[in-house]
Formats: sequence, structure tokens, C-alpha cells
Amino acid sequence: MSATMLNKPGRPVFPAGLLCIIMIMLAAPAAPAAAPACPHDSLIVYYSRTGKSETACRALQKTLGADILEIKDLKDRSGTWGFISAGFDAFFDRTTEIEPYQPDFSPYCTIIMVTPIWNWKVSTPIRTLIETAGLEGKKLVMVTTANIEIKKYEQYGDDAPFIKRFLRDYLREKSSTMRSIAKASGAQLVGHYHIATQEATDAHIAENAVAFSDSIRSAIRSAPCGPLQVASHTR
Repeated sequence: MSATMLNKPGRPVFPAGLLCIIMIMLAAPAAPAAAPACPHDSLIVYYSRTGKSETACRALQKTLGADILEIKDLKDRSGTWGFISAGFDAFFDRTTEIEPYQPDFSPYCTIIMVTPIWNWKVSTPIRTLIETAGLEGKKLVMVTTANIEIKKYEQYGDDAPFIKRFLRDYLREKSSTMRSIAKASGAQLVGHYHIATQEATDAHIAENAVAFSDSIRSAIRSAPCGPLQVASHTR
């Protein structure tokens, strides 16, 4: 006799076991949605002297859905003198007083730092933060802004004019210094993204920041444990 029985002509009756399986399948909850690529345990930390880095930061925050924290420099960086002192302090690798001084990063797995470049280096407030904050074991993403395109001289080989070779090697050395500072903090630098801001409107800066969001998500998601060779991207 087949597994389907008849109690009246033309009316099949399914076995009770099969009915139970169907009911269980219908009652089972739907599979949970996939976790977001940039979960809410990510924090975007930024310092901005002129507002350009803040514009990039706010655009990223809306796209990535991460928490956000502003770092304030307690030294006056406004005006021409502020610009000069910023370059001077960066050149001599000085630190500064910042607020908050040692923010609590313990709830976060990933820290995304948005900073201007001063004298070809990360800004003094963010350098101070990296050197003093607890970044041990964190994934670190650096987003830099500047009036210059930092990869501008990478195209030149060893047969290029001296000044272009000099600037190429100088910028490489500064990039290596940034990686060394991150490594010394105990963080895992998983990506570096740069936005050139010369003559750029706020809308253009925000657009370029958003354009990096998918790459940032991917870098955070795919970063393995242990040291990485950081990828660098520019806009």
C-alpha cells in the first residue's frame, strides 16, 4: 500500500508524521538577517581643524552607521598662527593636550580615525590619541584629508628628476611612519584612505568619503588576526 491512504474515494489522508514535519517547518522562525559589514561595534574618531575632516567623517558615519567621537585639541589652532603651529608641532613629532584624553575604546572592535595631514604626517591631536589611547587588539582604519594628493609622486621611477624622486621617497617614509605608530599602539592597521580636498566643496568631500565605504566595510570584515600589509587608497 502506498504511503498515502484514502478514507473516502478521491480524498488522500497524509500520515501524521508527515503533517508534523510540515507544521514544524512552517512554525520555524525565519533565518536571521546577515550581520552588517560594519557593525555598531565600530567607532569613528575624528579631529578637524578647518571642518574638512569633519565633513568626511559625518558622511562616513551616515553610510557605515558607526558611533562617532570628536577629539578636541586644547591648543588654539585657529588662524594663520594656528596653521603654522600645527605644521611646526607635526614636524617635530610633538604631542598636545586633547579632550577626551583617553576615551574608552573597550566596547569597540574597530576604530576608524579621520584626520587632516599636517606637514605630511597625521595631525598632532590624532598622533597623541594613537600614542596614548588603548588600541591593543583593535582593527584600525585611517582616513586622511589634505590639500595634496599623497600618491602624486608614486608614478615616478628612479630615472625621474631628483626633486620628484626625493618627494616620492619622502612620502613613502612618512607613510611608513604612520604604520609604525599604529603598530606600536598594538592596533592592526587594515586600511588607509585619503581624500584630496584642494578646491573641493563639502559635497565633493562627502561624496569621496562615501565612495570608500564599501572598501572600508570589506577591509574590516576580511581582516585576519595578526599583522597586515595595509592597503592604501586615494580620492
